[in-house]
Amino acid sequence: MVYRIENRMVVDSQWPEPVQEPEEKLKGPGWEEIGTGVFVLEEDAYGYAKESLARDGDLRQEFVEWFYSGNWIREDGIGTD
Repeated sequence: MVYRIENRMVVDSQWPEPVQEPEEKLKGPGWEEIGTGVFVLEEDAYGYAKESLARDGDLRQEFVEWFYSGNWIREDGIGTD
């Protein structure tokens, strides 16, 4: 059976070259990027994600849209008729 990833943030992004060696995994828990093998330690995950968003404007916009897609309602602005 073939599985498809439906997360646009994953599917539409380009896979960068791995920046860390696989041995880094031995130092603790963390996150591994599908397709590249890039591994980020759990304690570095927030900073890595923040840097990635700062570099990629499209990814940042998709993240903002995802973040506010739960209990938030989009408003056009105050005082618009």
